[in-house]
Amino acid sequence: MMTTIAARTTASTRIAKAPKASRGAKTTTVMRRAALVTRPARSVASKAAADELVDGLQDKLSEVKTTLGEAWEDSDEKPAIVTLGVYGFVGLVALNGTVRAVDSLPLVPFLLELVGILFSAFFVYQNLLYKPDRAALRETINKTLNKIL
Repeated sequence: MMTTIAARTTASTRIAKAPKASRGAKTTTVMRRAALVTRPARSVASKAAADELVDGLQDKLSEVKTTLGEAWEDSDEKPAIVTLGVYGFVGLVALNGTVRAVDSLPLVPFLLELVGILFSAFFVYQNLLYKPDRAALRETINKTLNKIL
């Protein structure tokens, strides 16, 4: 004797359907299995580590904000700084147009992606594969950040 799918589903495994979207909307119908979805609880150690990381980032951001505020107040050439910011924005817009034009050329995006993958592999081999290289990279990054900040 054959039973239908509707008869075999129990109340705990029924699928709740979202209302169907109209033809003009770009949304899709989402199906949820609310009764079957269980999420594991985060461990206390990971929460503490995440909180510590967030606190460290907030401290660093407030330090950067204070440093930038002091540099802005001490600067006598505020119009020059604003002009450089505007030129930087215009440069980003021009660069965006150039990248879009190159991206529309056939075969060029594939070659650039291949070059990026090869360079990333070379970087990993040179700086991340062995422990002394990782330590040297970390030291270089920390020195550079301390110079900037």
